[in-house]
Amino acid sequence: MNTEYTKTGEFSATDPRRRGVSCEIVIETAKDGVTIERFAAELTALKKTGRELTGLCPLPDHDDRTPSFTVNPEKSVFHCHGCKAGGDMVTLAQLAWKIERPDVAAAELLLYFGYEVPQRPPAWFRKQERQRRTRDAVDEVWMNVLRRRLFKYLILPCLDGIEDKEEHDRELERAWREFRRLVP
Repeated sequence: MNTEYTKTGEFSATDPRRRGVSCEIVIETAKDGVTIERFAAELTALKKTGRELTGLCPLPDHDDRTPSFTVNPEKSVFHCHGCKAGGDMVTLAQLAWKIERPDVAAAELLLYFGYEVPQRPPAWFRKQERQRRTRDAVDEVWMNVLRRRLFKYLILPCLDGIEDKEEHDRELERAWREFRRLVP
C-alpha cells in the first residue's frame, strides 16, 4: 500500500510499514535522521535571521501574515510567537499534520523523508503471543461485566412489572438467554 503525504496530514493509518513500531526508538530515529530545519522548510519558506530561521507559521490553525515562526537549528526546536506553539520536530509534525500520538508522527516523518521505520525486536512479538491468553481472558471478563450492567439497566426494569414469581423467573431466564445471544 502506497501512502500519499500532503502538508495537511492525509495518510493511511493502516500502512503496513508502521506495523510493530516501537515508540521510543522511532522518535529517536526521527530526531537523528531528519533535521528540524529540513522539515520546517518543507512546511513553509524560511529565511535565515541570525542564528535562527524565520517564516510564516505552517500550523493549520494559525493564519500568519507576518513571520512569527522561528526555528533554532542548534537546539532543534521551533516556536511560533503568534500562536504560542513550540517544541521539537515531532511536536511540529503532530501539530502540522494533526496527529495525536508522537510515535505515529515520528513514523510519518521517517516515511515522508524516505527512511525506514524501525521495527520492534522479535522478543516483543513473542511476549505478546505469550500474553495473548491472559489479555483475552481479561477482555472476556470486561465483556461479562458490561453485559451484566446492560442487562441490569435495560432489561430488568421491563421485568419488574411481572408480579407472579414463577412467571417473573421464567421471563428473566428467557430474557437473559436472548440477551446473551444478541450481545456477544
